[in-house]
This record gives sequence, C-alpha cells and structure tokens, in this order.
Amino acid sequence: MRVRAVARAAARRLAPALALAALAAAAGGCAYYNTFYYARKYYFRATAGAPYALDEPGAQNLPNYNKAIDYSKKVIANYPKSKWVDDAYLLWAVALLGKNDPLETINMLGDFTARYPESPVADDARFYLGLAHRRARQYAAAVEAFDAYLERRPKGALAPYALLERSRALVALERPAEAAASAGAILERFPKHALATAARAARAEALFAGGDYEAAREDYRFMGARARDDQQRFDFLLREADCLEAARRHDDALALLDEALAHELEPRLPDTTGGRPLVAPSGPVAERWGRLMTRAGTVHLRAGRLDEALEAYARVIDRYPRSPLAAEAQFRIGYAYETVADDFARAREAYARVREQNAGSAFTPQAQQRLGSLDRLAQFARSGGDSLERQAEAGFLLAEQYLFGLDRPERALEEYARIAERFAGTRHAAKALNAQAWVLRRKLDRPAEADSLWWHVVRNYPATEGQLAARDYLELGGASVPPELIRLPEPKPVAPADTAVLTAPPAVTPPLGGGALFAPHDSAGRAGRGPALPGGMLAPGRRAAGDSLAPARFGAPPFASPRADSGAAAPKPPAGAPGPGARPGAGAPFVPGAPDTAKAPAPGGLAPRDTARVPASPDSVRRRP
Repeated sequence: MRVRAVARAAARRLAPALALAALAAAAGGCAYYNTFYYARKYYFRATAGAPYALDEPGAQNLPNYNKAIDYSKKVIANYPKSKWVDDAYLLWAVALLGKNDPLETINMLGDFTARYPESPVADDARFYLGLAHRRARQYAAAVEAFDAYLERRPKGALAPYALLERSRALVALERPAEAAASAGAILERFPKHALATAARAARAEALFAGGDYEAAREDYRFMGARARDDQQRFDFLLREADCLEAARRHDDALALLDEALAHELEPRLPDTTGGRPLVAPSGPVAERWGRLMTRAGTVHLRAGRLDEALEAYARVIDRYPRSPLAAEAQFRIGYAYETVADDFARAREAYARVREQNAGSAFTPQAQQRLGSLDRLAQFARSGGDSLERQAEAGFLLAEQYLFGLDRPERALEEYARIAERFAGTRHAAKALNAQAWVLRRKLDRPAEADSLWWHVVRNYPATEGQLAARDYLELGGASVPPELIRLPEPKPVAPADTAVLTAPPAVTPPLGGGALFAPHDSAGRAGRGPALPGGMLAPGRRAAGDSLAPARFGAPPFASPRADSGAAAPKPPAGAPGPGARPGAGAPFVPGAPDTAKAPAPGGLAPRDTARVPASPDSVRRRP
C-alpha cells in the first residue's frame, strides 16, 4: 500500500510536466500545419478554389499569390523536418504560375522527384511542370509531361485538367485531331466534371482547326442551347456561322443570320437636325444588329456578291456612325474593293476613311497597313517602265499581296503566270515558275502540277538561282535530280584593279610663295609675263608638250589619277590630305601670287600683312598692301 501511495504521489507531481511537454509537441505540430494552412488559404483564394487559374493570371490576385509564397517559404525555413515541406515547396512553385513566371516554376519542379523522391505529391508536380511548359510556350515538353502524369494517374484528381491542357498544347502544335480526341476524353470519362463545358469548347475549336466544320458546329449548337445568358448564346451563334462560312455553305449561313436578325431591333438613323449631336447606339444588346449585319455582308462577299456586301456594310455605317462597328464596316468595304473588285484606287479611298469613323478601333492600324501596301503597289506601277527589273519587282509584289495579304492563291497564280510569260527565258521567269509550283503544292494541294513546273525550271533555266531552288524543292519531295542538269550561276563580274603607275613626285620642289617665280599681278603664270621659271618647270596650269603624265598643276599631289588628261574625274584625296595647291602645314588652300603668311616676321617685329583675296577669275588681280 505504501508503495502504491508513493507511486501515485510521484505521478501527480509529474503530470503537469508531462502535460506541458505534450502541449508543446502539439503546439509545434500545429504551428507548421497552421503556417501551411494559411499558404493554401491564400492560394485558393487567388484561384477561386480551383487547382490553378484556368485563364491567364490577373494582377488583382498578386497579393494572394505573394502571401501564399511567403507562408510556403516559412514552412520550409522554420520546419525543414515536417511532413509538409514537399507540399509547401510545390505550392510555392505553383504560385509562381499565378504570378506569370512559368520559367521559374520549371526550374523549381524540374528536379522535384530528385529532391523529394518519396513525396506523395510527385505526380502532381509532373502535372504542374507540364502546365508551366505550356504557359512558357514549350508545347512539346508540355505534352510529354501531361502524358507522364496521365500514365501514372489516369483517374487522378488532376486528370481532367491534364487532358484539357494537353488539348490546348496539341492545338498549338498544329495537331488538331489529337487535340479534339484529348478534349473529347474528358466528356467521355468525366461527363459531369466542372470542366465539361470548357472541354466541349476546346474540342469544337480543335475540330474547326482540323477542318471538321460540321462536328464543330454541333458542339457550338449544343453549348448555345445551354448558354448561361443571351450574350453567350449570341457568341455561339456567330461561331456556328463561322463553321458554315468555312464550309462554303453560304446560303445556310445567310439563313442562320437572317433568322437571328429577325429577332433584333434595327436601330434608327441618328437624328442630327436642329444641332443635335451625333450619337450612335452602343452596348452589347444595341450592337447585336450591327454585328449580325456585318457578318451577313462578309458572307455575301465570300460568295462573290459584291453589291449585296457593300449595301450591308453601308447600312451598318449609317446606323452606327463614328463607332467601332462603323470602322469595321468601312474597313470591310475597302477589303471588298481590294479582293473582289480588284479596284485598288477605291480600296485606298475606303481604307483612308476608317480612321475618320473611329481612330481607336482595332481595324484602324490594319487599314493603314493595307493602305501602305496599296501605295507601294501604285508606286511600282507608276515606275514600272523604268527597267525590266522594276517591272518584275512590281509583278512579284502584286502576286504576294494576293497570296499573303488577301489569301487568294488562285489570283496569285494568275499573276505569277503573267510574269513567267512576260519575262520568258530570264531569271525572273524561273522565279515566277517556282512561286507557281509552291502555291500549287502548299496552298492548293496539287503536287503533280507543282513537280512538273519544277522539272521545267531545272531543264530550261540553267545557270540561274531558280534552277537551284527548283532542284532543292524536288529533292525535298524525294525526287532525284541528275547532277549533269545543274549549272551553277556565273559569278558577277568584278571591276578590274587599277594597276597604272602613279606619277612620281618631282625631285626638286621650288619654294612656295609670292613673286620669286612670277609676277605678283599674274596669278595665271602666262608666258611672256613676269620672270622666266627655272629650266624644266612650268607655271601652274601648263603642261609640257607630249607629256601626258605630267601633273596638271604645280604642286599636284602624287595620288592624282594619271588618266586625268582624258577628261575623267580625278579621285578625291584621302581624308586629311592637302588638296592641290595647299600650303604645307596650313589648312587654307595655296593661292599662287599670295604672300606666305607662314614665314618669319619681317624685320622690326611686324608680321607681313596678307593680301586681300579676290574671287577667282581667268586673270585675277591680287592687290598687295
């Protein structure tokens, strides 16, 4: 009994200490868990409860992302042995995506499995690594990372998101069929997931990009019937019209648009009588009629009905003056004249009026760009008669405008054929034939005709750049071109080097200056005036009979061209060299008959005064003091 009493007494004494130790351990565990809890709290506040922001991150959520990163760093720094360290590290990396820094996320998650090999969130790290690659536009690496995640976790919580992001990456890689299949897998395997609508939209976009317009239209119609509001339903209706227009079902597209126009109220013409200001209808609801009418005009234009298209655009301009809709309609008028009517003059006038309708419209810079292209075309057309080179350049510019600017490959083919016919047998014709072949293969999917044109260039245009280009195109397609058919272009001739021997400078140079050699009043040094010059020397401007290499002037520099007698212009002296007649050591040119101011002062300490300089004349007179 005594032993039991002692034991109970000891237990009562130790109970507070044990309770305090247990409380301290619990407090330590709660501390790092609470820190990580706050990190997760701010992260999901930024993403609205989603694993990540599905749309591009916005600046309004940056404070929440920053707090999530700060709390994650605190867990790693203060509790490095806790079980939440790998979660905090992953949350830190993912929060950087919200700050639009995918490259840093890639740096952090690239070695996540090596840093935390036993982490239960290693597969999640693979998913977020793929997401970072896609945000950084590294699409091939993104697809590889998503495939790795789906292989390990086909039914994981992030599997629908991996399929959706994989579809987006495949669209960027121009693999629309695989993208549509990836988005469709979400609808098949997770039909009630929150991403079902986004997955159907992604599949519709992929089907449209792949040319399956009917299947894409079915998805848009399905989403339009289940739209949240009228604006979303209207947007899906326009996408249906896009599908019909792309499929060249113009009548069906017009029927769809006319049916929608019947449910919209056509705005009245603005009343500006009595000094009333010009006010155009604005707002999503008020602009629906204008958007539908603009789209109807575009369908008419694609169907080749120019007058109906121009009428539709004009109605939009009249009812929405000085508005973005009017600017779009004005731009499309210019586009109609340029692409369908081939009336570049009226197209330029229409493009110039876009800025008048709305200077802030997105169509204003496009109009200025197309106006600049038409101005260049007009400039080449005006100067096309200068040379064959400029005529060919003008033709190529026009063809490229049709091909790349207007997306009319058939019309570009006609222009290239016209160039090849006009400049037959020249390198310009070879270039035009190559361009025809390229359009046939790449734009119109007619490879047999393209190869025929390339073989024609190889056989009939030797020793040109066009022949080499045609050979390369053929070999790229798998054909074998015999080497004996190829002749390299001859190099351009190089101007021959000037090997003429320059005239040596005279052995004895007379002193420069005034009247020691000739009379002060005779600066031309004519014969019979002034004292005779020493033997073998001539006055400036004179040349010995029969001496074609003698310098043209007294004191001429040794680099003067020996062919100056023939009337050719002598080369300019190098920079810093004295010109003809220059006084040694002075910057001013030497004038015969003028005093030498560089001499020492005259007796008495007075420097000689310079002569008054009179403009040069055949027989100028220089007056001395």
